[in-house]
Amino acid sequence: MIYIIASIASYLSGIGIGGGSSFIILAFLFNLLDTNQARTYNLLFFIAVGIVIFFKNFKKEKILNKQYFKTLFFILIGCAIGLYINNYIDEEKLKKYFYFFMLIIGIYEIISSLLAIKKDKNISKKGDN
Repeated sequence: MIYIIASIASYLSGIGIGGGSSFIILAFLFNLLDTNQARTYNLLFFIAVGIVIFFKNFKKEKILNKQYFKTLFFILIGCAIGLYINNYIDEEKLKKYFYFFMLIIGIYEIISSLLAIKKDKNISKKGDN
């Protein structure tokens, strides 16, 4: 089952839908991993997808610009802060924070999707006139 979930999540990562998060949700849903294992797998997804996307965009010369290096700086700072804070957060609290975070992301995605659908309908109605 975990291989099927990993395949589905990898596909979602490849098309930009957040495969690591999808993997964690599915792994928790089927009770396949504990929180530490899930975070490790999420990191592996992030690294693997990041490497593939980096080389794809590097070939197309889309990546080596000023904004990339600025963003990389803040990513590294955020990772360092996250690693430091992780040492002091209780495992049960971390689970609750993660669930809350995923809930917020889910609500945001649903609302933004509905707004995009509404906007598309309005644009097509204006085109019909």
